[in-house]
Amino acid sequence: MKSNWTDYLYILPAVLLVVVYFISSITYTTYISFFDWNGIGDKIFVGFQNYVSLFKDSNFLISLMNTVIWVAASLVTSLVIPFTLAALITRSSGTKLFRSVFYFPATLSGTVGGLIISSLLSTYGLPALLGQLTGNTARSNWLNTPYFNTFLMICAGVWQGVGLNMLLFIAGIKNMDSSPIESAMIDGAKGLKLYTQVVIPIIKPTILVVMLMTIVNSFKVFDIIWVTTMGGPYRTSETLAFTMYQESFGNGKYGRGSAVAVVLSLIILVVSYFNIKNSYKDV
Repeated sequence: MKSNWTDYLYILPAVLLVVVYFISSITYTTYISFFDWNGIGDKIFVGFQNYVSLFKDSNFLISLMNTVIWVAASLVTSLVIPFTLAALITRSSGTKLFRSVFYFPATLSGTVGGLIISSLLSTYGLPALLGQLTGNTARSNWLNTPYFNTFLMICAGVWQGVGLNMLLFIAGIKNMDSSPIESAMIDGAKGLKLYTQVVIPIIKPTILVVMLMTIVNSFKVFDIIWVTTMGGPYRTSETLAFTMYQESFGNGKYGRGSAVAVVLSLIILVVSYFNIKNSYKDV
């Protein structure tokens, strides 16, 4: 019995960290979401009013829509593009060179990536260059164009995330058992058919990891939006993570901000649960 208790001491620090910094934070945030509070004065209990007002707020609904667009677009591109690059690179003689080139954007922080995109796509960047080439002197800021700027920021996020996902796929492809592939090739499978019917099912755990990372990162995207558009124009490019920050620290409504955080956390939990459940239903 004594040895059993001493075994638990090894995981005690991790358990304490989770309880103190994770569970307690979730509990307190959920508690605050039922109050009208500016962060300084007295808390006024309002029940579910913060949640009701959120779903009546057009800005929140736009933010929710943008978040869904971010997740859907990032999920497709962050699976297809990195996997295609991984398949090509593993068959190339310049594997190390290509890995370094495509992984480089992943070494940049989201803020640095946002600054690069902002410089390229603002009034004096690529729009000005295209204007000079086409003879159109009117300069436009693509990042100030509602909804189009969301598409541009998604492209920037994918650009930064491709490298890490590509390395995961390369590792999955190189570490898989070669026997099924050799058998499939003997039976005549090759090219796209070989990858879709043999390789992809084998590296399914790697695909699951990439999917979960992409989903979570897309739900909590903040830095690139802050640097490029500040959620504008007219709050049309906000996501739930940005709205949570704006309501809490920008508008001083910590109750509404906490309510956004709770909604966002519940969405991530539900999506992740069904994603994992569907991925392992055949296991």
